[in-house]
Amino acid sequence: MKNVKKIGLGLFIMSLAGVALGCSSDTSTKKAETKKEDKTEEVKKDQATDSGDLGDFHVAIQDFSRGQDFEGSEVGIVQYEFTNNSEDNQMFTVAISPKVFQNGVALDSAVMTEDGFSDGLTEIQPGAKITIKTAYKLADTENPVSVEVSPTFSLKDEKLTKEFTLQ
Repeated sequence: MKNVKKIGLGLFIMSLAGVALGCSSDTSTKKAETKKEDKTEEVKKDQATDSGDLGDFHVAIQDFSRGQDFEGSEVGIVQYEFTNNSEDNQMFTVAISPKVFQNGVALDSAVMTEDGFSDGLTEIQPGAKITIKTAYKLADTENPVSVEVSPTFSLKDEKLTKEFTLQ
């Protein structure tokens, strides 16, 4: 509930700042600055990467392999590296929102019975690093899989991406 209040307060403050800037008389300079900022933002979005800081956390989308779940269905296994740079203990699945797509459709998580699979619920202390493997049910065994990770709670449009070919 505290986070919701903080987010609401932040949005309110940004709205007030936007209104104050909109009332300014120096519009031609501001329009030029805005256009320049928009172009910079577009370049940043186009240069998404598979490793970087997302808020207080560092995440790397490291590897992709294939296997079978407990039912024998084909799965894709994504390996992430998660570093907690915050001041509190944290879990990957709470701090980070991973999404995996194939053919433009989100893939469902798969249940693995083998050792070595972390479900992302392992709590780590500040400064600690953990490798996490998560399995997803593949729609097919030919088309590429794209992975996106973003912070679960953030007002910024931060995202890391990586695409894996299956052949």
